Amino acid sequence: MKKYIKCVILATIGFGLFTSCQSELDHFNENPNSSISTTPSLLLSAMEVSTFSTHTTGLIRTSNILDQHLAGTSVGQLGDIQRYFISEQDVNNEWNTLYSTTLMNGYILNRDFATHYPYYNGIGQVLTAINLGYATDLWGDVPYDEAFKADQGNRAPKYNTQQEIYERLQSILDDAIVNLQKTESSNLTVPGDDDYIFNGNTKKWIQVAYVLKARYALRLTQVDSQAAQKALSYIAASGISSIGDDANTFFPGTSNGLNQWYAFENSRANYLKTGAYFVNSLKESDDPRLSFAIAKDKNGNYTGNAADDLDTTSSSYIGPAFASATSSIGLVTYAEAKFIEAEAKFRLGQDAAQSLKDAVAASVLKVTGSAATTDFLSAATATVNLETIIQQKYLALFLTMEPYNDYRRTGFPVLDPNQSSNIKFIPLRLPTPSDERQYNPNATVVSNVTTNVWWDKN
Repeated sequence: MKKYIKCVILATIGFGLFTSCQSELDHFNENPNSSISTTPSLLLSAMEVSTFSTHTTGLIRTSNILDQHLAGTSVGQLGDIQRYFISEQDVNNEWNTLYSTTLMNGYILNRDFATHYPYYNGIGQVLTAINLGYATDLWGDVPYDEAFKADQGNRAPKYNTQQEIYERLQSILDDAIVNLQKTESSNLTVPGDDDYIFNGNTKKWIQVAYVLKARYALRLTQVDSQAAQKALSYIAASGISSIGDDANTFFPGTSNGLNQWYAFENSRANYLKTGAYFVNSLKESDDPRLSFAIAKDKNGNYTGNAADDLDTTSSSYIGPAFASATSSIGLVTYAEAKFIEAEAKFRLGQDAAQSLKDAVAASVLKVTGSAATTDFLSAATATVNLETIIQQKYLALFLTMEPYNDYRRTGFPVLDPNQSSNIKFIPLRLPTPSDERQYNPNATVVSNVTTNVWWDKN
């Protein structure tokens, strides 16, 4: 499979991976740096930087437009996404970044450094699970078992089913936990400031691994009758206890290390606005996160674009807590863990009220820097049911992929699709990239974006 990647896999001097370099690989998953010596430190840093980029660029923009956190306008190419027109050419770069950069580095880290660097390998496995989760949740069946064997002559890897990928996600995270629980003396060297997220703190990485296990377990509520119990058990095992345990992106604010929401808004004015549903939900509840999540519009108000409004450009941009030059965005957070706990308890017939309240409180504290008032928490969590849990999670997990996944899985929040679009139905997936269709005869090709992925039975 021919691949076009944005950045050289191992070129991690500072945050240089954010700089486009338009490199071309002749074949999928061949290591273009095989002639140079690499290290687990370089591989880990590369994985983290490319994960930060993925988490703040195309895939998240698309999913947040589809779930109406954001809105694309007719000024630029995001208007097509707002109209639910997503072509197979549109998603090549995102696919290639996931596979030819992030997941490839994780594969090399596991292949070449597993024995003597279990901490590096364990962190790499957690990052692999995050990025492989992005891939399967948006594309369904994706390659994994055969994905990185070009050096063995396999340049057309078979796809794993999404069910198989979900099994792999759990086993990858199990292996990560085992590696991260090993003694420090079992490592030739250990991560430090080359780990931009936790500076080598293995306890926090173990917590994240368990929260991810819970995330992926709960995703399967429609196909696994034990999903809620598994998710609840994993949250309990995580020991995550505060926003200080959050795994966040890191942007130093340098010219090639800017928060990508900030960079996009400044380089492509009026391409992207906030969505009316999200903005109005915050306004109607006097949510303290409003002024942090949403910037004032040209008239000094907080406004978003409705799903069928591609022409208004005077509305609000993303706010300063998320789109300043150095703003960090949560990858895996305590708030998410508490929302998972709340939903799992509700599904199991247990009292979910405190878990829901803790989740909302954690989000408010993270976004605003101040504790939520008792009155706000009481109002936000007055009714404890699935719709409230998912609605509050939708407000809290702004600029992540989880609300889009939850929308497909639960039908909440209740959104009105863009009726001026061709399909008049919110897409349920991304199409198979054109590179895959053209160069991999073993690809599972899906062109219809209204086709459900395996775990989505709605």
